[in-house]
Amino acid sequence: MAALLALVYFGNRGSDAADEAAREAANPFPAAEYRLTVPKTLLDGEYDLIKDGSSEANADAEKSGYGAGPDARNVKAVLGSYNGTSTTGNSGLVVTGMYGEFRNPAQPRDSLLDGMRKAEGMSEPKPARTITPPGSDVDLECTVMLSKDEDGTATVPVCAWGDANTAAYVAFLTPADAAQDPDSVDLDAIAQQVVKVREEIRQPIN
Repeated sequence: MAALLALVYFGNRGSDAADEAAREAANPFPAAEYRLTVPKTLLDGEYDLIKDGSSEANADAEKSGYGAGPDARNVKAVLGSYNGTSTTGNSGLVVTGMYGEFRNPAQPRDSLLDGMRKAEGMSEPKPARTITPPGSDVDLECTVMLSKDEDGTATVPVCAWGDANTAAYVAFLTPADAAQDPDSVDLDAIAQQVVKVREEIRQPIN
């Protein structure tokens, strides 16, 4: 599962000043109102933080030149890995995301999912679904991926969102010996959990 702890793909490369000025005039950037955090627990204490990799993710993004535009600016990375507590058994959760100002929120959302798809050992048996959980103000792209490593093949349900200030995916990790048939995964239930994670990590900028 180590591949899931890397921010594989991070936004678009920058554009020249003239192109940017024209784009800003036609489609201004949204105000920066929200950020993403990496709390000590998630889902009402069901998952405990084991690593906050946000600093490393930011350094990798800056080194690669990603996150500067043309439709994203002031971008910061967020990366957190969590272990399940006694209520969730031998499981884990990974949050990989970014916050800033996004003119096209679907782009960072889809880029993050594409990065996960390209990670070593990952495959996607079926196309992603768009799910809007009851009460949610954002559409989620949800899918079930398979992660193959030396321990076997594990089932990894994942949902991603993108809004004007934040984009992230939440992946639920289970051991290979507890892997599910991808067709049996209730993605609607996963989407509801991801909406709760979003509520916990997406915070107003003070």
